Amino acid sequence: MSKQRKTGKIILLILAALLLLLLGAIGIFYLRINTPAALFTPDATAAPTPEPATPSAAPLQTPGAHSPTPEPAVTPEPTPAPMSEAELESLSDLSFMKNRVNIMVFGIDKSEEREASGSFRTDTMILVTVNFKTNAVDMISIPRDSYVQLYNKSGELIEPLDPYGKVNSAFSLGGGLKHGGYQSALNTVSALFGGIPVQYYVSVDMNAVKDVVNAMGGVEYDVDIEVTMNGRELHPGLQHLDGQAVLDYCRQRKGSSDVARADRQQRMLFAIFNQMKSTGQIANIPKIYTAVQSNIETNLSFEQICALALVAVRMDSAGLNRHMVPGEYMSLYARDCWCLHTLKLQELISDVFGAEVIVDPNADAEALKLYVGTNRLAIAAELSAGNRAYADAQYLLTNYKSSIPSAECSALQSAMSHLKTALRRESKGLLDLYTPPVRTLADSIWAGLGGMGAIPSGMADAVLQEEEESNTFSGSGGIHIG
Repeated sequence: MSKQRKTGKIILLILAALLLLLLGAIGIFYLRINTPAALFTPDATAAPTPEPATPSAAPLQTPGAHSPTPEPAVTPEPTPAPMSEAELESLSDLSFMKNRVNIMVFGIDKSEEREASGSFRTDTMILVTVNFKTNAVDMISIPRDSYVQLYNKSGELIEPLDPYGKVNSAFSLGGGLKHGGYQSALNTVSALFGGIPVQYYVSVDMNAVKDVVNAMGGVEYDVDIEVTMNGRELHPGLQHLDGQAVLDYCRQRKGSSDVARADRQQRMLFAIFNQMKSTGQIANIPKIYTAVQSNIETNLSFEQICALALVAVRMDSAGLNRHMVPGEYMSLYARDCWCLHTLKLQELISDVFGAEVIVDPNADAEALKLYVGTNRLAIAAELSAGNRAYADAQYLLTNYKSSIPSAECSALQSAMSHLKTALRRESKGLLDLYTPPVRTLADSIWAGLGGMGAIPSGMADAVLQEEEESNTFSGSGGIHIG
């Protein structure tokens, strides 16, 4: 068996594990291979994210499509019998199955530009915890706007001077696809849950969900909202949805919140899980493999995938529980953020994991409301100085850009971008770091232009006012520059 085919079958099994987490994973139980040992390299421990393989089998033909050169006839092999539960257990990593395992499921928003840089956004984040003793699976959706401390792949704060941000930015700020973004996201989620360990991940391009559902032949679902996306529409009611309709339904955010969207995603996963359990999507496995093989990233080993498949075999939908990280939306630092109800989150952790932990009290919604107000008063002088430096620099660029040497102009614009972030974040540490360079550059450029004294404050104030009016903001955390 060629190395390419071995890799291809490994990825097929990884896909089946993804179906446990995202779609139920019942397919692995029916996936029978004659020589399981052929799937392994000598080191079968968890490895870095595998590269997607090119399928060794011929691609599925569209009905009516022309095939230039017919392949020689091949006698088909008999359809393999379902793997027995005992055999599946023999292939499973039993140490992995001792108690509980926690796996992050990411839905990645890809584009050509983001793929080139590896800076995808984790737009869907679900912590899946599998209890091997009870065969129960809990899914905890983490709103992507959750305002938490962000950690890098080494477990250190990404920005000690300004440690908080939206949870879905941990992946990109922590290094992205190529430089430790997944580990950064795992460390951030672990800290969010009070230190609950999260070692594993399965990541899928959201477009792959569409291909999976199409390969299943669609799904029956009772749509509960109006969906309008890129000219496509869905209306409430029980109906048969194809992959694109499922993707539109799961992505719809207009007219609702990210939390409501996460709830819809969970309910859709339940529906797909139940359909796969009832029908056994055996014939569609090759389609699913061909459709999504290049869109999966995971650090699960083959034995661990078998262990997850065993759970899928032994459980029913009653053992699949769904939750949401508790909190509320607040307009914080000119952005809508999901701010935690930390005591309720501690209760959820206790109920699901049986562990008593302390969730970061400074991330609590009430604590943030208090902090924003008191911090603004405490750093009023720094905010005023930063705003004035930024406004003066903006005045120079608006009125004299063509007269400013290009090197100085570029340096000023770069420094302004950092200062704008510091102002938006109302961070004293960042203001102390980024106000002086803008102030120094602006004064130097003004002097070089022959300006006398301070940059005209009336005009600078007018520019500042223009900046304020261009940014719509309400609620706690409003600042001068959005």
